[in-house]
Amino acid sequence: MAIITTYPVDTASSQDYLLGTKKSNTGTQINPTKNFTVESVVNSVFQSLPAYADNAAAVAGGLAAGKLFQTTGTAANPLNVAGIVMIVQ
Repeated sequence: MAIITTYPVDTASSQDYLLGTKKSNTGTQINPTKNFTVESVVNSVFQSLPAYADNAAAVAGGLAAGKLFQTTGTAANPLNVAGIVMIVQ
């Protein structure tokens, strides 16, 4: 296998593959190597982010400074759109 820095740099699309390890402690393969689409990784990350109206609601909900959350779309403009990724201040 070549040194990773010798591969060309490219822009990823949602259907491109990323190489990774699926965490598994059962079956015949422990932690098998798998292909994941960029889209599936992005969806997984966004589904796991907690949702709050704004920074104040995230803090009130117990999120610590520096943690990520997504907006619910129930706050005032410009946070009136669901899914905006924010960092707790």
